[in-house]
Order: sequence, then C-alpha cells, then structure tokens
Amino acid sequence: MTPEMDRRQVLRGAAAVTAGTAATGMLPAGTAHAGTGHGDGNADLIIDNGRVLVLDGHFRKAEAVAIRDGRVLAVGRSRDMRRYTGSRTKVLDAGGGTVLPGINDSHLHLASQGLSVAPFNINVDTATIEQLVAVVRAAAEAAPAPDSWIRGRGWQELRLPRPPVAADIDPVSGNHPVILNDFSGHATSVNTVVLRKAGITRNTVPPPGGVIDKDANGEPTGVLRETAQGLVRNIVPSFSREERAQAIDAAVKVLHSLGVTSATEPGIDGSTLDIYAEKARAGALPLRLTALLGSGSGPQSLRSVLDAYQPLRGVDPHVLCVAGVKVFADGIPRFRTAWMNKPYLNGANGSLTIDGASPAEQLANLHEMIKIAVQAGFQVGTHSCGDATTDAVVAGYVKAGGAHWHRADLRHYVIHCNFPSARTLRTMARHDIGANLNAEILYLQGRVLESIIGKELTEYQWPYRSAIQAGVKVTSGSDAPVVAPNWLRGVMTALLREGADGSVAGKAERIALPDALATYTRTAAWQDHAERWKGTLERGMAADVCVVGGDLLTRDPHALDEMPVTATVVAGRVVYERPSGARTAAVPAAFVQGGRTGHTCQAGERCCCQLSEEISG
Repeated sequence: MTPEMDRRQVLRGAAAVTAGTAATGMLPAGTAHAGTGHGDGNADLIIDNGRVLVLDGHFRKAEAVAIRDGRVLAVGRSRDMRRYTGSRTKVLDAGGGTVLPGINDSHLHLASQGLSVAPFNINVDTATIEQLVAVVRAAAEAAPAPDSWIRGRGWQELRLPRPPVAADIDPVSGNHPVILNDFSGHATSVNTVVLRKAGITRNTVPPPGGVIDKDANGEPTGVLRETAQGLVRNIVPSFSREERAQAIDAAVKVLHSLGVTSATEPGIDGSTLDIYAEKARAGALPLRLTALLGSGSGPQSLRSVLDAYQPLRGVDPHVLCVAGVKVFADGIPRFRTAWMNKPYLNGANGSLTIDGASPAEQLANLHEMIKIAVQAGFQVGTHSCGDATTDAVVAGYVKAGGAHWHRADLRHYVIHCNFPSARTLRTMARHDIGANLNAEILYLQGRVLESIIGKELTEYQWPYRSAIQAGVKVTSGSDAPVVAPNWLRGVMTALLREGADGSVAGKAERIALPDALATYTRTAAWQDHAERWKGTLERGMAADVCVVGGDLLTRDPHALDEMPVTATVVAGRVVYERPSGARTAAVPAAFVQGGRTGHTCQAGERCCCQLSEEISG
C-alpha cells in the first residue's frame, strides 16, 4: 500500500464491505469466482463500491474484489466480502466506478516513452515551419555548449506544409548537430552539421527500404526516411544508463496513472534489457513487461542478436520475460513505404525494409529470419503495415512452423496489420497467428490518409471486426510514444471508428465494448502466453486492477476518453491513486502535444517500431 493512497478510501475497516447490496447481473455468492469459506483467510485488500467487470469470456460482473498475496481471492457481491475481512484488511472505495483487470498495452516502447519528452527531447510538433524553427532556436540558445547535440521529436508531415529541412534549421542552429524525429519514427530531419558528420552527400546510396530526400539539384535536403535514418543514428551520442533508467521510471509512473499494469516492449536491445533486469531483481519494476528482442534488418544481424542473448537469471518471469523477437518488415502507409499489393494513388507500392538486393532476396531473407527465430523457440512479432507484407509474413510463419506448429505454441503475431485480406485473416485464425492493431493511431489519423490509400482502404484500415469474426485473436497496442498509451481512447475508437477530427473511417469495422476491452486485457494476456494467470479478475488470477471513475457500460462512447483512471493496482499493491480534486484528464499534461482537432498529435504522439534501436544510438 503506497503512502499516497487517499486515507478516505483506504483503511476504512471491515464495516465498509458489509453494507453492499446485490444488483442485477452481478455474480452471486457461491459461484466459481467466489471464495470457498473461512479457510481462505483474510484479504489484504478489498476493492468495493464499484461495477466489477471480470472480463472473462462471459463478460460477467460483480460488485467487489478481494485480494490476498498479490492474487484475486474472491470476486462477487459486496456483502459476501465480509468472510474475507479482518482487522488488517484494507479497503479501496471504487466510488461507483468501473473495476476491471489491469490494462495490458501489447505494443509499447517503454524506454522510448520516457525519453521522448523533456529534458531528453524538445517538442517539435508544430503547425508551421516557422514555429518549429523557433523551438530549435530557443534550444540552441539554451544549450550548455556551442556544439552540443539538439534532439527533438514530434513533427508531422501531414500537419506541416512540408517536412523541415536542413535549410530551415541551419540559420538558427550554428555548430549544434540537430536531429529531429518525426512523430512516427519513420522519418528524421537533420541539419547540415549532421549530414557532414555522417558523410551523406548527393552520391550516398540509401540502404534497402530507405529514402534520402533530395532537392531539385539532387542534393540531400536533410530528411531521411525508413532505414536511411540509420545513416545518422550511429553518430548520435547514446543516452547514459542513468538517463535511460530515470526515463523508464518516469514512463512507468505515466502508465500507472493510465491504468496500465502490463506492456510488451518490441525490438529491445541488450543494454535496455539489462536495465530492466536490474530493476526487476531489485523489486523496482512495478510493471509486468514482456520483451521482444530487436532483430536488425537481416538473417545475419538476427543470428548475432541471438548469439549475444543470455537468458535472464534471478528475475521473476511474471515481472519480466523475453518472449521472442521483433522483425521490422516494411514502412508505413503515411510515407507510402508500407509494401502494398496494389499501388498507392500515386503509383508507388512501397517495399520491404529487409536486407536484400532485390525484392525476391528481401522476401527470402524475411522468411529466413522467421525460420531462425522459430528454430530458437521464439515467438515472432513482425511490423507489417502493407497487405503484401502481411501476406509474406503470414506465409513465413506458416512455413517456419511446419507440421508441429500447434505443439510449439509460439503465438506469432502481425504488428499493425493495417490491411490484411480476408484470405490471410482465415490463415491467421487457422494457425493461431494474432493481430496487434492500433485503435489509438486510428483516432489520430481518421480519414487523413484517404488521399494516399484511397477510400476503400481508409474504410478498412485496422479491421477489428473482420479479424475477430474470422477467429483471429486481436490485441490492441498504443505504439507509444507514437501516440499516448490511452487505452480508453482506443476503446472509444474501436467502438466508433471516429478520428480526432470527427471523421468516421469504417463503420463496418466497429466492435462492441466487451470485445474492445478484451483486446487490452484477456487477449493481450494470451499474446504474452499468460492467460492462465493474468488478464481477468477471476479467482487465483494476478491482482492487477484498473479503476475508472464512472460506469463504462452506460457512458456515452464519445466521452470514454474523458473518463479518469482513479486507481491502479499491481500484484495487489496500489501503485497509483488519482489525487483528490484533480481535474478530469485522460493523459498527464506533461505528455500533451498538439490540440484535439484535425490530425494533430495527442499526448506525446509519435511512432514507431524502430524507436528502441533509435534511442540506444
């Protein structure tokens, strides 16, 4: 129990849990979810006076939850909790709000989330180039040394009239090397100092899948896309271990304030994993973290990663585990770099970002990477936005799994999975291949990509309903810090398919509230191979709990993202409670960038899967 807990809600004693009344649809006493009698002992904590959503397959409800030794002891009516109440039992008053399993963000760059804001990066999510330049000028004037690095994040090409280029930045940056990552992590803008340091000229050939923007004279503008960003990343100084550890702690606090108790970090590097392991051993990682190792861009880099990897020792696997590897297969539709079967409206098709001198060689290397990971017994999560990429990835999963894929139970999944065909969805369902979708990013984009991908794909993007109906296990990930880890906004968007500007993208892909909540809890636990011990509030499950102020079941769906998280519990310990009298806010103010209209960033929004590698330098 944390000292920050509101004493009006905790330490109220046994009497508080004996006055509850039964309600229609609530779990009755004596069900499998309730305790079996006095032999169970007293609870450490009882969460009472709420609408409890167990989030099991039957979407059952209750009034209270009893917790002991970090697990759910019982769930049922308030009056039935008296049998688990003793003199030392603490009580958390849910205040009539909704009590549900802790949120499991199944695709989130935790270390990058903490490093994406001040003091580590300046915010360059602006509406004009002039405003962006002013931010860089102020940073240069405040820099501690005349040649220190200036790092920024957040610019959006579809918000600005054009991407910021070196010619914009040079007049105000002096001798400072300046690197500004766009909100998505798929494009970087640098000044001339950085171009010179990296040796990038008009004759530089970008790596496979990369793009170096050039001006009318054939000179590099300073904008690098996809794998071409690697040309400058090697020269950017890494953050210190202490800075990265501090950033992780800050990010965990943000997640707690949003009700997130579990997360999957994709593409992690060895040094970051070491920091997590050190924290976990010291009991200083109050978040359940599933990691996917970064794989690099080809078979050889993946072999090197696996050769260097040492299984974790002395770490509770329920706190930190390495489940598999993350493969980065293509770009994003916004930049027309996601590999598509049919071309974008401008005639481009995008491409794979895997090593190889030709598309055929890239495809072969992609399948070889999947095979290497499977032979090592690892789950594979692959960044795949384009439908051609998704077809190729799923085919690679099926091929590598062989006849005994079911016995191996590796649970591969497609990250983003923007435009899977109906045929591919059926294949995914047959082979237990999951789809990790991004409702929070859909909220950001709405219909803004229609001029790039056309009306049909705009209606279909992130097809929650089609995937679930096909039998695919669907999870939701924020991809933070691409967008804020605001699961309530994700649930709202999955229900409504409305963007930040009010546009609707795909009414046919709307899903119901129970299905949307499952993507952040029960099914996300399946992705983690953890559905037997977390993801629901059934008896014996991990006591990870999120309490929302208000009734999710009766709230206008348009206002879901305005509901506050009032308390978060991890392993039976209250790690966050909303301060008394705080204004309603779904996201901490420190992470807010941009406004609520148009397609501007919300709460620190950026992207994407390359962030872990980018941050590690």
